[in-house]
Amino acid sequence: GVVVLKLLLTMMAPLFGMAVGLLMLGLKVLFWGAIAYVVYRVFFRKRRETAEV
Repeated sequence: GVVVLKLLLTMMAPLFGMAVGLLMLGLKVLFWGAIAYVVYRVFFRKRRETAEV
């Protein structure tokens, strides 16, 4: 039983690591994407207002 459990753990560890890595990457992309979007919107709005005035 213990051997099977250890085997499963060694098989699952890389998959788990990959899943966590992908999750962190996705969160990072969403985080920076949101920041970039807000900055872009604020900058674009200001630029458009100054252009109108």
